[in-house]
Amino acid sequence: MTGPYVIGCDVGSQGTNTALYSDDGRLVASAYEAYDVLYPRPGWAEQDPRAWIDALHKTIRQVVGQVEPSAVKAISFGSQLDGIVVCDAKGGPLRNAMIWMDRRAEAQAAALAERVSRQAFYKHTGANLDSSHAVFKALWIKGEEPEIFARAKKLMPPGSFVLQHASGATMVDYSNASSLALLDPRTPELAPGTHGIGRVTTAFAAATGLARDTCVVVGCGDEMAATLGAGVYSPGEVCDVVGTAEPVCAVSSAPREDSTMLVECHPHGDPDSWLLENPGFVSGGNLRWWRDHFFGPDSEYDAICGPAADVAPGAEGLVFLPCMQGAMAPEWNGAARGVFFGLSLAHTRAHMTRALLEGSAFALRDILEAMQNAGLNVRRLTIVGGGAKGALWRQIKADVTGLPVRVPSNVETTATGAAILAAVGSGLLPNVASAVSAFVAYQPEEHQPDPERRQAYDEAYERYREVYFALKPVFDA
Repeated sequence: MTGPYVIGCDVGSQGTNTALYSDDGRLVASAYEAYDVLYPRPGWAEQDPRAWIDALHKTIRQVVGQVEPSAVKAISFGSQLDGIVVCDAKGGPLRNAMIWMDRRAEAQAAALAERVSRQAFYKHTGANLDSSHAVFKALWIKGEEPEIFARAKKLMPPGSFVLQHASGATMVDYSNASSLALLDPRTPELAPGTHGIGRVTTAFAAATGLARDTCVVVGCGDEMAATLGAGVYSPGEVCDVVGTAEPVCAVSSAPREDSTMLVECHPHGDPDSWLLENPGFVSGGNLRWWRDHFFGPDSEYDAICGPAADVAPGAEGLVFLPCMQGAMAPEWNGAARGVFFGLSLAHTRAHMTRALLEGSAFALRDILEAMQNAGLNVRRLTIVGGGAKGALWRQIKADVTGLPVRVPSNVETTATGAAILAAVGSGLLPNVASAVSAFVAYQPEEHQPDPERRQAYDEAYERYREVYFALKPVFDA
């Protein structure tokens, strides 16, 4: 293989995954570099943004070393959303980034809610008036760290921070801008994710091994990139991204509003479409917590989930609320916390594992029903991310939602989506549709919902909602 090649980088909250593709969609090489999330206090979550850059340097250098560097024509990024990086005039960070999981700005969100109704805020921005969004994190820094805020010259989402480092340009695409909760998605006047903005900087080329004339394409948010990399760009298709969090994204041909405000409206990485999207409750992160603290961090997920397959749907009355860092379903509530409800002496770890998997599936159903209520015909689920590897979890989701479930051949699709944007933005491929056709394939078997289990889950789903709303006064106290 002699190229040409493109690189897609998934700059996530657990680590950076970089993938090198040929222009016909074949994965040539990939590399991953992990980094830490810091939790200084309950509800806080931070990262050193320089760790993202270091991970990009290392992983890009690894994959570029597999080919002739001059054959790599473009690079793009799918970056974690809803974070804020406070920078000086030169673009250097003045403090750790507050990332998507950070919920410390509850007071700032509540203060704005006294002046602007939540419904009006949603109508103007397509986003919820919620502390998870970056604008409220910026307000927290302004109020709680005024010395840092006074020195700040740029407030950037993670995607703009890495783009600036790679290209020297300060720019934001539609999807990253929308997640700041400052953009009307009906009238964006920013850069599409497929926009080529120039070449890599001399410093970035030296650090990564890329040729100096490598094109930098703007890219998009990680949820949008994961959705593109899953081949989800047609209206009614839904991408369920099961990582630390579980964003759920459905493609729409036009902006839509959800009267319950459970799902937001954001521009897609494909500039010709929009996403109805819930930015994600903690999901895979719950399973990792369960593994680390009750089985041991070296335990295999298959060994943990295997016994849960022998537990009946509904986990014999045991319910788990997946609200470990606040709720994003059945409503947005930063004060909510995780709960196991209904424990008895008859329940085992297998029951608790099953309840944990089912809790995420029930939250997914909440979101899908909100999308349908917004007028979208939801037809099929495409599950990606590390959680897509579990056959039991996939089948539970098919049974709970009543939708067929498919899985791409490569479930780590964020880097693939960024590579798709790189291929289109550099002119190697003419449009997103042709790039998806080249880059995305699926496993041959789909999971179909089982009618008998679906009926059992209808009852369990109602119990899950009853438990949440019964506890809501306790959460909000």
